[in-house]
Amino acid sequence: MEDLPGTERISSSDLAGRPISVGGPVDLVVIGSLARSALSTVQRAHRLWPDASVAVLTGTPDAVRREASFAPGVPLDLLVAGVDDDGLLSRLQELRSASIARRRHSAVLAAVMLDASAADTASPSRITSVGALLEHAPLAVLVASGEGEVLGWNRRAERLFLLQPAMYGRPVDEVVPGALSMVTSAPPPPGHGGAPDVVRPPLQLRLADRVEVELSAVSSQTDLGRPVVLLLAVDVTEQRRAERERDRLAAQVDLLGRVSQSLLASLDVAESRSRLAATLVPALADWLSIHLLDDHDHDHDHDHPSDVLVRHRAPALAAVVGEVERLESRGGVVTEPSRRAAGGEEVLLRDLDADGLVAQVPDAALRSLVRQLGADSLIAVPIPGRNGVLGSLLLGRGSARARFGEADLAVAIEIGRRAGMALDNARLYSGQRHLATELQQSLLTAPPVVAFADIAVRYVAAAQQAQVGGDWYDAFRQRSGDLVLVIGDVVGHDTRAAAAMGQVRGLLRGICFNSADVPSRLLSSVDEAIVGLELTTMATAVLAQLSPPTGCDRRNGVRMQWSNAGHPPPLLLDASGRARLLEPGTGKADLLLGVDSLAWRSTEATTLPAGSTLLFYTDGLVERRGQDLDQGLQRLLDVVERHADEEIEKLCDAVLGVMVPRAGEDDVAMVAVRPRSSEDDEVLGS
Repeated sequence: MEDLPGTERISSSDLAGRPISVGGPVDLVVIGSLARSALSTVQRAHRLWPDASVAVLTGTPDAVRREASFAPGVPLDLLVAGVDDDGLLSRLQELRSASIARRRHSAVLAAVMLDASAADTASPSRITSVGALLEHAPLAVLVASGEGEVLGWNRRAERLFLLQPAMYGRPVDEVVPGALSMVTSAPPPPGHGGAPDVVRPPLQLRLADRVEVELSAVSSQTDLGRPVVLLLAVDVTEQRRAERERDRLAAQVDLLGRVSQSLLASLDVAESRSRLAATLVPALADWLSIHLLDDHDHDHDHDHPSDVLVRHRAPALAAVVGEVERLESRGGVVTEPSRRAAGGEEVLLRDLDADGLVAQVPDAALRSLVRQLGADSLIAVPIPGRNGVLGSLLLGRGSARARFGEADLAVAIEIGRRAGMALDNARLYSGQRHLATELQQSLLTAPPVVAFADIAVRYVAAAQQAQVGGDWYDAFRQRSGDLVLVIGDVVGHDTRAAAAMGQVRGLLRGICFNSADVPSRLLSSVDEAIVGLELTTMATAVLAQLSPPTGCDRRNGVRMQWSNAGHPPPLLLDASGRARLLEPGTGKADLLLGVDSLAWRSTEATTLPAGSTLLFYTDGLVERRGQDLDQGLQRLLDVVERHADEEIEKLCDAVLGVMVPRAGEDDVAMVAVRPRSSEDDEVLGS
């Protein structure tokens, strides 16, 4: 870099503030590899010196090029090079030379000297002939007096600003609005008044929506010492158009990324649709309407969407939005663009007037509401699914916003495609989950009615699994009349676990019904059957036998025997409201089912007093990610004691409401039993 003449070194932090004094016009800004953020430094340098070329030297040129390709405020001729690239110095010199050639300040200044001198003598034409150099300068030039009067211009300026001879001597602001401030603040020419002032950034102008111009000012004087100001104008219309196109593409890529993120955040159809609406309004449209057809029949009448969501950027129009939703979902009223999109068409109505709105919204009531939402420009696209169109997406913009164009339509089509994939998956998940829940419920039968106790059962499916799980409960009577209670959990959370659960449950029912063995022997028999039938599954379970009380035993409670195969301990709430866990005498539960058919198993026994409550549950009730199991068990004990006075059904609901307020990560199954007193039986008998 030391070989480049006229080089000044500044730190990247100096670029963060203004003003910056330099010794002359800036031709090239080179950002070194130690700059903390190369891209942001490029953007600051381009704002300060928009005419200068910019180069970045970095150890990761490919990464910087990718980042710069979609970043706004980056010069189109940005050079990104590796610090060890061959011929780097010559490439920088070429870049600087190109910048100098574009501006040609020295040649223009010399031409102005000649022109201003000639202007002091009689001239046959008020359109100043500024000489060959000025006429062939690569930019438009206006010459103004220090007071802001137009003294002359070259032919590039004549074409750019549509100048007429009568404009000679007129205030420069009438010719180029805003130029007077550039004239009055132009720095003095070199050698006339000391150090130059701070370089002022170019003035950005848009001329009657025709062209975009960058205007800068340089001071000079005639041979007679009369001060003049050279206004240099560069037509940057194409450059700005290219920059806006780049920024537009970057915004579209960002929007599509946020659309995908919003759609992937949930497998719930309603939530996915709401997230999509929040992403698109107001980023792409002032309002939208999402119509979903009946998911059971994609071929039905497109005029009657089964589900409609409308979203507007203005909260004050919430009542209008609600009325549109009511009309379209319940009244069967639909706009013409939505109807066509539901049939697979893509609709762009770039500029919609009052007559056009009548044609596009035939229903008068709906048309009045749509007019309030703002319908100066509309887009409607289908939401395609695997087996047909799922619905339509209608986007609207009001009069205060730019009209939709072909590029917006292309983005909307892609959004519709992504929404279709996500909503199709969400519907498929919902259908599978519904089927899985129905299957699970068919396996979890209602408990029997017995005279000596009240029984309540509960099952809550996991929130994040489309398949059924392996949790189950059971309550049935043996041939002997004893009541059998079972709570179990097959290892796994998929359809295989659900199938294995059905097999284990069926085995256990069959073995228990015909056998008078104690619970430990019954579980050992199930173990033997699992191994003998090669079920290759494992499960935890608690099996309990409750013997009906007879005679005076009714006042003493219900006799219970149980065995625990690796399952969380049952909970007993006594009649006084104290809760405790029924731990095995050995201090820990026996081995899981399906591991070792010869494993030793124990049978425990206790009495359930009248008015007490026995609660069996699966681990989904007490286990939480990041929480110790003992903490979950203690929470359960506390909840049961707080609701000890509730009826057994309400007690189960209260436990689930506190322990599992929303569907959790695992299935939850529960069985609760409360022995009745003899007085309860007399009341029931009367």
